[in-house]
Amino acid sequence: MNQRSFNSALLFGVTAGLRSMTAPALLALAQQQPGKQRHWLMADRRVARALTMMAVGELVFDKLPFAPNRIAPAGLSARMLIGAMCGAAAARQDEKAGALLGMAGALVSSFVGYALRKSVGRASGVPDALIALAEDGVAIAIGSAAAASLNGENEDVRTLTMHVA
Repeated sequence: MNQRSFNSALLFGVTAGLRSMTAPALLALAQQQPGKQRHWLMADRRVARALTMMAVGELVFDKLPFAPNRIAPAGLSARMLIGAMCGAAAARQDEKAGALLGMAGALVSSFVGYALRKSVGRASGVPDALIALAEDGVAIAIGSAAAASLNGENEDVRTLTMHVA
């Protein structure tokens, strides 16, 4: 696996740990770039649209008081699975290594993100929803960096989403 694939697999995993559906949405959006090598599942525009809608829904749902804890067994397992799938898709040549990197990134960032969100809230007194908005931005930035690394370009979210709309 080359360095670019290594970086993308790990960063998509980290993104999945912070916001589970943001990682596959950004991966699918990156696959819409013309002339790029595509993963068979992510190449479909309908898949990219569906994943993007799910990611937006998750960004809203995360702010609700009854949203489940990301480090609860079910949520953590889902994040690790999504991280593994995104890592495998990003790795291309070495899907097993990519899956392991994605899974590890999701596991670590789930716990780190959870701990940081709670400790920043306690220390600052800032409402959790505002901290969650900042975390959304971090997840999108990391996922966008993964997509740009995957494509070998310096693209931003606006450029990626224009190809799906």
